[in-house]
Amino acid sequence: MKNEQSQIQQPSLLFEMKILRLATLLSEGDEGLDRDGLRLALDSAGSDSAVPTARFHAAALRLVEDLRSQGETVPLSLEQAIARTSPKDEC
Repeated sequence: MKNEQSQIQQPSLLFEMKILRLATLLSEGDEGLDRDGLRLALDSAGSDSAVPTARFHAAALRLVEDLRSQGETVPLSLEQAIARTSPKDEC
C-alpha cells in the first residue's frame, strides 16, 4: 500500500516542481517592481489587476474582523495594506 501511495505522489511531486521552476523563471526580476509596475505587468499580460487586489482587500478585512472579535490588536501594516487596496469609491 505504501508503495502505491509513493507511486501516486511521485508524478504529483514532479509536476509541482515543474510549476515552481516555471513560476521562478516567469517572476525573475519582478521583485523590484513597485505597485504601479506590477499592475502594468499584470495588465500587459492580460490579467485584470483589480481582481486579485479586491480579493486581497476582502480577505484582509475578514482577518481584521477576526482579530478584533478575538480581542487582538490589528497590526499597523495590515491596516495600511487595507487602505492601499481600498477600491477607489471607498476613499
